[in-house]
Amino acid sequence: MSVDLSKFSIVQWYAERERHRCGYCKDPSGSVSYGMYTEELTVQDYKDLIDRGWRRSGKYCYKPIMDKTCCPQYTIRCNATKFKLNNSHKRIIKKFNKFLNDGIFTKNNLQNIEEDNTESLSVPGYDKQNSIKLNRSVIAENCSLSSDADPKLSINDSCPVLTSKKSDVATETRQQNSSNISSASKSIKKQFKEGNGADPNKPPPKKAKLMRLEKKREKLLQKGLEIQSSTTNNANNRVKTLKEFLEEIPCSTKHKIKIKFEQLNKFHDTFSESAELYKKYQTTVHNEPASECGPNEFYYFLVNTPLKAEPFPNGVDGPGYGSFHQQYWLDDKLIAVGVIDILPGCVSSVYFFYDPDYRALTLGTYGSLREIQLVQDLQPQIPDLKYYYMGFYIHSCPKMRYKGKLHSSVLLCPETYCWFPIEKCLDKLDASKYSRLNDDIDALDANKCNSMDVDCVKVVQDYKLMYAKDFVRLFDGDRDDFVNISDLVGKKLIHNIVFWL
Repeated sequence: MSVDLSKFSIVQWYAERERHRCGYCKDPSGSVSYGMYTEELTVQDYKDLIDRGWRRSGKYCYKPIMDKTCCPQYTIRCNATKFKLNNSHKRIIKKFNKFLNDGIFTKNNLQNIEEDNTESLSVPGYDKQNSIKLNRSVIAENCSLSSDADPKLSINDSCPVLTSKKSDVATETRQQNSSNISSASKSIKKQFKEGNGADPNKPPPKKAKLMRLEKKREKLLQKGLEIQSSTTNNANNRVKTLKEFLEEIPCSTKHKIKIKFEQLNKFHDTFSESAELYKKYQTTVHNEPASECGPNEFYYFLVNTPLKAEPFPNGVDGPGYGSFHQQYWLDDKLIAVGVIDILPGCVSSVYFFYDPDYRALTLGTYGSLREIQLVQDLQPQIPDLKYYYMGFYIHSCPKMRYKGKLHSSVLLCPETYCWFPIEKCLDKLDASKYSRLNDDIDALDANKCNSMDVDCVKVVQDYKLMYAKDFVRLFDGDRDDFVNISDLVGKKLIHNIVFWL
């Protein structure tokens, strides 16, 4: 009997621990992780994975073994609805807006530049070979499989080939999303009217707040009074929002910035231009050999995605859930790209790269602020979508500590998978690069699988679908492998995945 697996995520598990060169401390084999190749993932399943400490690189998903790896990597996120700009963020936005206005910045002067938030994330494994072939039907092994016990499982005598249903749905969704992307971009960014701009012959205007204070001082002096040195009515002073800072651009500027959302493939109009920009960035900023960051590497690392695109719920207009390239066009030139996953409840940053000629604009940080603004724009329509995931926080790597400066950031405990404010974690991480983070010594992983969950892990062996308990019995498999898989993935997700062996 054939099985329809279109509602499941399809992955290939690599049981052995993997050791790679660490991209942070450069230890040749210090990075230790588990990995799996993910042929297809629902957006909710991937969201559940990152909430267990996983992250993707192309179609390869990996989870650092926190107490073994040289540089423990803690999943970090911030609540975009509670985000507060700091002075550094304001300076970066003002510097970028000033450049748009006058076109002036010192191209090669990297002194006094704010710390940029880019990292080399090219994890070995994104181009790993796999044995998943979805061009044949999978049949149910004559064992304990039952659609009654597993409602998502559809077993019948005339089920189509495994991929036919999913491919049609994915293609239809991609086409629908493509038509929505341009309209979403228009709703996310504000259009500015053309104008004559400021008079270059006049001195720069004073800030409105300063002018008001000067007028008040003059009136008080005329009455023989002195202005109070202490500031009053602070509670009534409204704080300028991130959106207002980003859109604080004169009507007429020397340059125009345009942000586009694209779902890339090898045949996309901007694929070649994006691949060239990626190569320039990797070779210049991260000193990678040109042979290791060509179009193929770019495709498998940042274009190839396992996520199955879905429209937003309740008919909400916009790009939908899935993987996107947020492209930054300066006039007609591509200067930066933010690769993001829009998931239920969050926007997850995958990677950011830019033209090194514009490094003085601190585009990495500027891009992260734009991605936070994207969450803030979507949240009123999708109330549950309020988090911005920044990937991993590496406390032992000073260059990565900038992520903790986004208010309010929280870290994922690697043992209980609960979230804790980063401010309460810093002392622990100063004392030891690996920390449980959760102070409650009795707290356990609430999402831990039990023995029945382990037995019911679904696996495919020779195009035959079966439970793990039947695989262990029929093929003399090691049950401990499935115990490990279950612990790493968690109870919420384990029944949604089919493991290809």
